Amino acid sequence: MLSSARREGSEAALRLRRDEDIVALPGLAALILLVLFATMLASVAAEKKPVLTDLNPRGVQRGETVRIKLTGSNLVVLTEVKFANTNLSATILDAGRTNAAEIEVRSSATLARGAHEFSVANTNGESGKLKLYVDDLPQLYVRETNPVPRTLRQPEKLPALPVSVWGALEKPGDMDAFEFQGEAGRTIVMDFAAKAVGSKIASGELILLDAQGRVVAENSGFDGGDPLLAFTPAKSGRFTVRVSDRMTAGSKDHFYRLTIGALPYVTGVFPLGVPTDRTNAVELVGYNLSSRSSRSHEAHSSQSEIRNPKSEIDQSLLTSAATVEVKTTSVGEVEVPIDAEKFRARRAFKVMTSAAPELAESEPNDAASRANEIQVPGAMNGRFFSPDKRADVDLFRFHANAGQHLILETQAAQRGSPADTKLEILDARGGPVPRLLLQAVRDSAINFRAIDSVQQGARLDNWEEMDLNHYVYFNGDVARLFRMPQGPDSDLLFYLSAGKRRAYFDTTATGHALEEPCYVIEPHALGDKLVANGLPVFTVFHSNDDDGERRLGADSKLYFTPQTTGDYLVRVTDSRGFSGDRFAYRLVVRDAKPDFKVTLNGANPTVPRGSGQSFGFAVDRIDGFEGEIRVDITNVPLDFIISTPLIIEAGHVEAKGTVFALTNAVSTTNAAIKVMATAMVNGRSVSKDVTSLGQIKVADAPKLFVAFEPFTSLSETNIVAPPEDKPFEIIIAPGQTIPAWLKIHRNGHKELVTFQVDNLPFGVIVDNIGLNGVLIPKEDNDRQIFLTCAKWVSDMDRLCYAIEQNAGRQTSRPLLLKVRKTSPQASAR
Repeated sequence: MLSSARREGSEAALRLRRDEDIVALPGLAALILLVLFATMLASVAAEKKPVLTDLNPRGVQRGETVRIKLTGSNLVVLTEVKFANTNLSATILDAGRTNAAEIEVRSSATLARGAHEFSVANTNGESGKLKLYVDDLPQLYVRETNPVPRTLRQPEKLPALPVSVWGALEKPGDMDAFEFQGEAGRTIVMDFAAKAVGSKIASGELILLDAQGRVVAENSGFDGGDPLLAFTPAKSGRFTVRVSDRMTAGSKDHFYRLTIGALPYVTGVFPLGVPTDRTNAVELVGYNLSSRSSRSHEAHSSQSEIRNPKSEIDQSLLTSAATVEVKTTSVGEVEVPIDAEKFRARRAFKVMTSAAPELAESEPNDAASRANEIQVPGAMNGRFFSPDKRADVDLFRFHANAGQHLILETQAAQRGSPADTKLEILDARGGPVPRLLLQAVRDSAINFRAIDSVQQGARLDNWEEMDLNHYVYFNGDVARLFRMPQGPDSDLLFYLSAGKRRAYFDTTATGHALEEPCYVIEPHALGDKLVANGLPVFTVFHSNDDDGERRLGADSKLYFTPQTTGDYLVRVTDSRGFSGDRFAYRLVVRDAKPDFKVTLNGANPTVPRGSGQSFGFAVDRIDGFEGEIRVDITNVPLDFIISTPLIIEAGHVEAKGTVFALTNAVSTTNAAIKVMATAMVNGRSVSKDVTSLGQIKVADAPKLFVAFEPFTSLSETNIVAPPEDKPFEIIIAPGQTIPAWLKIHRNGHKELVTFQVDNLPFGVIVDNIGLNGVLIPKEDNDRQIFLTCAKWVSDMDRLCYAIEQNAGRQTSRPLLLKVRKTSPQASAR
């Protein structure tokens, strides 16, 4: 059954139940016992501040007075209810139990819709905050204590729309159903809120049925959030919407709010970018927004003015539209001012602002002869929308010079659009433009298991014939080997970007099946003469679905350096062929500006005396910069040893170091330590300040001391200090394997210790580690390890260190590893 918070009858359903059965004692004795018990509860509760865990109901209609039951602890003696918004106030009605209380909430008729935080207080302090959801619609509540099983219940009949219904899926597999009247030609919006209101429902679903029980619409998630379903009946009649959790979970915490009505909902905006220093008209896209469309059939008339984008619109697909004015003053982004009292929206909408030309597409532009012009640099705002419901194709023409380094990228998913763009560069006649050739030199196949588009590792046939930095071609997806298998149950690892497998040469990372063929390939420029080896040669074109660098999500990015000067086309499509009002995108064409940004991880460390703690530098590589970066740390206090310089190798994204406190070290109180990153960018040296290590705090000696030393003899296993406080040195030649010592001194830690060696040069590994990795059993204090250097590693110096995993991640002092091709024998000092 449903009850309304506005009605008098709802008070009984929401009022806290009181115990009426009292132990059968003589009247005076019972009264004394009751008073003593209440006094005891009050005195106990007064010693602690209140705790709020729940409220019922969670939603109220503004302008109404509603009783609300609070649940928690220490609620016996409440003194105040605190609202963040002054248009809300409350009176404490009942606080007779330690775990429950009742308040009466009053709200102003002008109170803004949305979530409003409140807390309660007693003389000992204030509780945490809960959210009360306020709306201008009637709020109805599903009474869950219904003796009829849900499967046998008739749908709850809703009163006149619009209305918000609060309910809960209290048992696994529960489903609620609500019947309402739909009018022909009037769009009904069903907005389901679960995650948005703090519910445990993770996979809500709405299913709409007509009067004959046929499914006419359904939704299980809108833009990655809770379901939102809009439906326009062809003829009037009764409809039923079912609410369920696809995971079939249920509890009192699986509550929801379902708002139903012909309500104005904003679900998108167009365009996604506007010029700066002017007032721009931005279209609101959604349901029931106005009676007219704000689109015109004009083409853009200037390079810096946004015009309406489509020449023909299928009104049966078009919901409705309205426009708002957006004033811009600077480059960046600006929020679209949406009247919260007039429109409903799940989130704020923002548009990009640019000083470069911002254009809007003019349809039709699905052929080379009808391609819209776009300037370089500049942006084009488009939308996938086809009057005949076919997949929309948009073509844009731009001019580029030979050798000019350009970047073409889309902004769609990043701006909240459901479009999944794909970019292709074509010649002036509409033919594909090749980028390079990939010649297969080894064949292989995926074994053990399939791989998806994000995972770093794989098992491949013939991996023994592969090496680090080799490119592997998977049916159009090119990955690069980062680490070889480290044992019989270990994967090959590929390079990552943004935590996902990186795809090279602007290919798109995709999933691949078990036993799918793949190849080790070598890239060649167009026109190179290739020697036939019996394996295939693949031509890579300028085409991208999802950004290969994995930074733009489902948006696309292409690096383009034309070989000849002339006009080119860029084709933009939705990779799935989807279209609609909300499928907007912003295409940007600009010059590449290679750059880098280095950030510190591990500032203000706490370092035990006689031990070390690690830190790291991560680099954000911008616009194709892949060069080496040197990080220098200066002004280091004398009683600390810090890894410097650190090298972020070409194509890599991090370097790690350690700060080691000598036994006489004291905490630093100044920020004099200076960090500088330097690299060669486009032939010139670029230096940038990096965040300092900050204050170094010294702690007492750890439970474990760690040493990483050159190998001397099996009898010399005590930890020793390097001469003159300089780092130990190990020299290794490419292709060699040499031993080294890992040693520990126990200062309370008696268990086994596991290790890794960080910041080794790429191509140098800790070899022969076995299934359990590098460890020292609890009965030992040292271990001999082996370092192996690949044959292709160049001469270099690297400061590396050992770090344990079991007693606070203590590190050794830095050790200087030198790779020298000219040294026929490995040596150690």
